[in-house]
Amino acid sequence: MSLATLDRDAERAYLNCEWGELALRRQGWTGERLQKTARKITNDYCRANVPYLTTERRDEMADFVAEKALQAAMRFKPNHPTTTYGTNGGRHFDSWICDMMMHRCPDWFRSKHEGNGDKRYGNEDRIEYRDDLDPADHDVDFSKIVSDRERAQWQAAAQRTEWELDEWMKITLNKASKQVLRTAA
Repeated sequence: MSLATLDRDAERAYLNCEWGELALRRQGWTGERLQKTARKITNDYCRANVPYLTTERRDEMADFVAEKALQAAMRFKPNHPTTTYGTNGGRHFDSWICDMMMHRCPDWFRSKHEGNGDKRYGNEDRIEYRDDLDPADHDVDFSKIVSDRERAQWQAAAQRTEWELDEWMKITLNKASKQVLRTAA
């Protein structure tokens, strides 16, 4: 990674943090209040469900929950009609953000990038290769699928470009495959 890319990524992260702080302030929250609430929710969740979690892992979980809450605060629509949040005199955003943070706690345990995931079947340390190392089909016989007329056309095209037929075919097929892969993605 170049220094310019790192600067751009750092600037983007800083702007996202600023926008998140603004979104929180618009609802009467601060970053400190969000952190405290995330820590309280994760500690309550851990006490009820996973008492074996270390302090470091709880802190990681609280950071994950706070980050997701900050992202959700930026997407929050105060005019969106709801039937449950804030109907008993409470504040709509407060109820919603706390509920959202409670639901993010199990998500942290499901996430593989945090070193968690499904360990019931002993697959946690296994590496799976999903790509075929040699995806080419070596059983294709071009003499069966190319007619004499097509071969004559290709030879004429190759002669106009002053290339050999095999070189012209390789270049043309590479261009065509790249175009197909680009439009399919």
